[in-house]
Amino acid sequence: MNFKGKVALVTGGAQGIGKAFCTALLSKGMKVCICDINQEAATEYIEMLPDTEKDNVIFEKCDVTQFSEFRDTFKQVISTFGRIDLVVNNAGLVDEHDWKKMIDINFIGVINGIQLAFHYMDVNLGGHGGFVINTGSNSGFEPFPLAPVYAGCKHAINGLTKSYGTNFHFRRTGIKVNAICPGPTDTSLFHTFPDMCIDKEYAEKHNKAVKYIKPEEVANALIRLLEENRNGALLRVDQDGIRYE
Repeated sequence: MNFKGKVALVTGGAQGIGKAFCTALLSKGMKVCICDINQEAATEYIEMLPDTEKDNVIFEKCDVTQFSEFRDTFKQVISTFGRIDLVVNNAGLVDEHDWKKMIDINFIGVINGIQLAFHYMDVNLGGHGGFVINTGSNSGFEPFPLAPVYAGCKHAINGLTKSYGTNFHFRRTGIKVNAICPGPTDTSLFHTFPDMCIDKEYAEKHNKAVKYIKPEEVANALIRLLEENRNGALLRVDQDGIRYE
């Protein structure tokens, strides 16, 4: 992908891995829309950016589970920057106690993002093609008893990505679809995980035992994934390094 002057929409972009994604994309010369429900975190992040990058960022408060609201965000990005070249479906949470909400955000929200990207980026509908990147997880490849519904969502993301990331869809739209699948990462989601899974005591032991990576490592993997121009790829990144599944 040629980054300079291109436009990215990043959901969940105000904090954690999404924030690292935004920083990495800005450093490559892209314009970025931070799409998030946390306006305070987004404002703080934008205020910390160098003055040279602030003109390249906008914030849109958006609930990705609400299709019409999400659609309005796409329209606003195009109105502001003229185009969209990359959609990163990153918004997510862990909450086994409210699993319906988790499915809505972690899976339905991603479907909404893909559907909207395929409309507004389709080369046959006036778009410029580009990439959709879905944030998966290592738990999308193996059993995760502490958070089975979360793991189910991430398994579903892998299937969604591989099914959309085919020549069939690329020939029709000019859009490539991939997923980046991090292991345990040093974010607020990781540190609050024990309270949100089905066995807090066991999860606390789990968190102490695992080796986590930094959000910046996940962002570096995102850049690599885009530079390598893949389609239908699942890129894992964790304490063992970066590799395609």
